Amino acid sequence: MELKYLTEKRAENQEEMQNILNAAKLEKRALTEDEISKFNELKKLITEIDATINAEEEAREMNIEEKKKEISENNEETEIQAEKVEERAFVDFIVTGEERAASPGMSYGSNGAIVPTTIAKKIIEKVKELSPIYEKVEKFNTKGTLEIPVYGADTDADNPTGDVNVAYQGDEFTALVAGQGKFNSIELKGYSHGALSVISRKLLNNVDINVTNFLTNKMAQAFAEFWEKELLVGTGAANNHMTGATSTTNLVATGNTTYTAANVAKIDNLISLQLAVPQQYQKNAMWIMNKAVFAELRKAKDGNGSYYLAYGKGITSGFEWQFLGKPVYVSENMPEPTTAGNISVLYGDFAGMAMKISQNLEIQLMREKYIDKNAIGIVGWAECDSKIQNHQMIAGLKMAATV
Repeated sequence: MELKYLTEKRAENQEEMQNILNAAKLEKRALTEDEISKFNELKKLITEIDATINAEEEAREMNIEEKKKEISENNEETEIQAEKVEERAFVDFIVTGEERAASPGMSYGSNGAIVPTTIAKKIIEKVKELSPIYEKVEKFNTKGTLEIPVYGADTDADNPTGDVNVAYQGDEFTALVAGQGKFNSIELKGYSHGALSVISRKLLNNVDINVTNFLTNKMAQAFAEFWEKELLVGTGAANNHMTGATSTTNLVATGNTTYTAANVAKIDNLISLQLAVPQQYQKNAMWIMNKAVFAELRKAKDGNGSYYLAYGKGITSGFEWQFLGKPVYVSENMPEPTTAGNISVLYGDFAGMAMKISQNLEIQLMREKYIDKNAIGIVGWAECDSKIQNHQMIAGLKMAATV
């Protein structure tokens, strides 16, 4: 039964009920038994029509949801099949060397390389798993030079606080003391870098080896290690390199000139470092430290003989190192604590770092170079830059008596 017919029939019955009431009002009398019987009959019909309309609408909604679910499942299945076809085309490309731009999921990149979009995506997702700092930094995908506005103190101002202040006026007609800041900017360019993986032809011809997974893991490991190092300690634009988090100006000193991991790992130093990050940036903060510092901190105990560094918080919170309520990550790329001026521990929200990705990952084959080794070289190319966009969000513990 069509909803339109039911709606019209309901309106007719409602109008007839109203006519019965109007007739009695006009004659200034009560409803007769026949009128009451007719009125109740019409009311019952309207109730039945309403129930039918509701049932029809629910059935249609259920049908729509079923169709949405079916479309979603079909789309997911289509994506899976497309990925499989694309991966097969990529493996064929590696093995045979046939550069076919029309192959599924493959196209020529800006430098003539073949770009397998699914493979590149999988490599990047794997990088996120391997490198916590890459996963945390704020990423911008754009060409050319990117300028990010940064608000800070105006050193030429009378009161260079860099903040908007609220203050009591004091005596009548006394002017407010103004905090003055200004907008500056950080400039992100793009520096090309690549990762080379060499795969033997014997491996490629081994049907038991998943070439795609092998390549994805190898490339991801290489880029994760490179990007982590650059995002932590990159040597900056002067060297045509990315700039790392250790360039932060938000520094805490170890307070002595005996440069050892044990001095860095002192609880008081690390508490001061944590407090160097304002409260509003604490929610997503974490520790990244040199392995030697971590080893010393791992051994540290309180007055009751309990270790300061906790591992895991149970099933619901996962299993990871925790210190002062925040996750702890160890990086081989963090500077050693034995040299003056080094920063061996970082703490903060690494969304304070900006990373510009000018060129998405592209893959290129080197077939001739390794022919005498019966192998094929596979190069992944990218173009990125990075800088700190908010120094308050990231604090560093510096090997120095003072900062």
